[in-house]
Amino acid sequence: MGERIEGFAAQLRAGTSIAGPLLARLAPHRPRRTVLFGMGGSAIAGDLVRSVVDREGDCPFHVVRHYEPPTWLTPEDFLVFSSYSGETEETIAAYRSLRYLGARSCVLTTGGTLARLASADDIPVAALPPGHPPRAALGYSFSTLVQVAAHLGLLTDGSKRVEAVAMGVEAVASACGRSVVTSRNPAKRLAIRLIGRPVILLSNERTLGPVAMRWKGQLNENAKHLAWTAPLPEMNHNEVDSYVHPRGLVGRLAAVLLRDRSDHPRVQARFRWVAAYLRRQGVQVDSVEARGDDSMTRIMSCVATGDYVSYYLAIAHGTDPSALPGVQSLKKALSR
Repeated sequence: MGERIEGFAAQLRAGTSIAGPLLARLAPHRPRRTVLFGMGGSAIAGDLVRSVVDREGDCPFHVVRHYEPPTWLTPEDFLVFSSYSGETEETIAAYRSLRYLGARSCVLTTGGTLARLASADDIPVAALPPGHPPRAALGYSFSTLVQVAAHLGLLTDGSKRVEAVAMGVEAVASACGRSVVTSRNPAKRLAIRLIGRPVILLSNERTLGPVAMRWKGQLNENAKHLAWTAPLPEMNHNEVDSYVHPRGLVGRLAAVLLRDRSDHPRVQARFRWVAAYLRRQGVQVDSVEARGDDSMTRIMSCVATGDYVSYYLAIAHGTDPSALPGVQSLKKALSR
């Protein structure tokens, strides 16, 4: 897992060639909406791309994590079915229910049932490199999806921006990589501070909301560590009053504030207030600043930082960051 995290930049750069055969079969006109179907590590790339499209594009981008697709889909929409294994049952169910809709579509996968269905229906497939846990193949799926979005007119300068992202991720690796000693490694130091504490990840939903989701997933899967997200400004209207009971738990919590320089000024003010308030309640508070000139670079650099934190926390726990005993147990139970 450590090697895969340090190979993130190389994965990002591979997306252009992965997307090439798929793009050659797609007409480059903007759809009415773009909707990605996926779960877990196969869906998070859609959330990250959506966060950029929401602020820059003029075409809605949605992510659906369910067996049942929304009823408002039309043939004028563009559908992306993302399943790294090709066997994600929710995504396959959505594909089967929509295969006769007539909407332009594509598939991101390494093979499996989803690839076979797409081949039978003559749907373009982006063949992702196999051999990784889905969450550890984010660089491939994200950069491929950026190329698709740029081709459809949802984003500009796709290849150029992905290269900037790769350089930003390399900067994170230089600061947080495994060879960097703890005293100079912010990811290692943060992981140490999180030991023994349930983690709340606070972010501005508009800028780094999907990044907080990625941090949560990585802490859950890699470190086997309890974590949840608290998006601003929404959490200020409800959750903020919950940090009182159970009294024995609140003082053991850790809050990580994911900050972006483009956060709305009022959200920045809310961050300052929440940080001070949580400290008064006995919550440990740390902040991580997303770095980079471009919004896409800041998003993915912050993602890379979280990947390292989750890895080091797994090592601190003595936990295998690649194993998923709970997920595998559930899949076996459902297969029966």
